[in-house]
Amino acid sequence: MPELLLLDGRTKELIAIGSSIAGNCLPCLRYHFAEAIKLGCTIEDIKETIGIGKMVKERPINDIYKLADDLINREKEKSIKEI
Repeated sequence: MPELLLLDGRTKELIAIGSSIAGNCLPCLRYHFAEAIKLGCTIEDIKETIGIGKMVKERPINDIYKLADDLINREKEKSIKEI
């Protein structure tokens, strides 16, 4: 059975760029950036994709920072109640 190709090469490379950003893969980003340019992706396309990858990557960082702040604030509240 022939493989169905639902995504074109440009779309696949843009997805790979976003995934490379989110996954911290430097060689992946270099490779997929070059491939995207070869396939005709614009710098604007790539910048938008990088922005999406950054948002995905930043989410867990923001969540861990919030948890750390919440834990500190809970301890502060306990200390105040003990006084």
